Amino acid sequence: MNLLLNEDQREFQRTLRALFEKQSESQRVRAVQAAGDGFDRETWASLVKLGATTTLIAEEYDGLGLGLTEASIVLEEAGRVIAPVPIYTAVLATAAIRATNDAALQAELLPKIASGETLVALAFTEAADSWIPVRASVTADGAGAVTGTKSFVRDAQFADYLLVLTDSGLVLVAADAAGVTRTPLGVLDASVFAARVDFSGAAGRAIEVADLEAFLTEVDAVASVLLAASQYGAYKRELEITTQYAKDRFQFGRSIGSFQGVKFPLANWAMEAELALGILRQATSLGDAGSEDFVRAALTAQVKLQTVSAAGAAWMARLHGGIGFTWEHDSHLFIKQAKTAQLLLGTPGNRSERLAVALGI
Repeated sequence: MNLLLNEDQREFQRTLRALFEKQSESQRVRAVQAAGDGFDRETWASLVKLGATTTLIAEEYDGLGLGLTEASIVLEEAGRVIAPVPIYTAVLATAAIRATNDAALQAELLPKIASGETLVALAFTEAADSWIPVRASVTADGAGAVTGTKSFVRDAQFADYLLVLTDSGLVLVAADAAGVTRTPLGVLDASVFAARVDFSGAAGRAIEVADLEAFLTEVDAVASVLLAASQYGAYKRELEITTQYAKDRFQFGRSIGSFQGVKFPLANWAMEAELALGILRQATSLGDAGSEDFVRAALTAQVKLQTVSAAGAAWMARLHGGIGFTWEHDSHLFIKQAKTAQLLLGTPGNRSERLAVALGI
């Protein structure tokens, strides 16, 4: 297994990095967060034009027809700058629609997602401990009318459609349908958008899935590896910023990076970053190969990154000394990103438990 990116993938990464560094510098991210009226639509339009939202969409549906490795590169670069755009939701919804094996649904929605015309959000979560409930309490009757509440739906306030997990399976509901109420929620990381969605007999369309449990397992694995990629991007960027500061900041006539209390944590940080990247690349490679080991690898990547990313954000503030604890320093953006990401797919304990089950422990 080759865990190194090929030249096309590296060029794709360079292009994305240039775009994000130009359009999602921290001042702009802060401005979007402070406005609180939506995501960065200019950056989103650039991503759509580049095709970054279509890595998992086949060419027949106007996508790039690439794979999970390329999708993870997109999330990694977005995570580096904590970009306030719904890229995670768009890519994950694409994977879910593809996993249904519903050709009509794919033909209807994937070209619209590719063009940026449509955003589909997954309405699965009902409790804080896990994003996929063991048994959904939201109901759907024989006519497809949906009733109940989803507690945390990423980007629901911007979505055109909601793919809802109900007690009887998947139902596609128009987000502006009668009986749908979306209430935006405050999130610690203001670059993450979410809403509570209440359904009151909302009309929907049942989506046939041959094996719902297998579908949910696959979607959870993709969600895990995409989130891990975003966390890795932020983690590596924190290391780069902090390492440069350790070189530039002088104390007692020496750069602070020469002191053991600084260089040892940085060395350990760099080692953990390389290990995390290897785990992440292994997971995406297995996913692209269709390996039965993909689920275990994806959960391993997420569990690893949820641990080290939070530690990295804390070290960033700590090693910047006094300025790291000021509101104006970017370490606050990364701390909020890391702590929020730890809970986006359920509690860390829940993720570890899912990994243990996948490993047969």
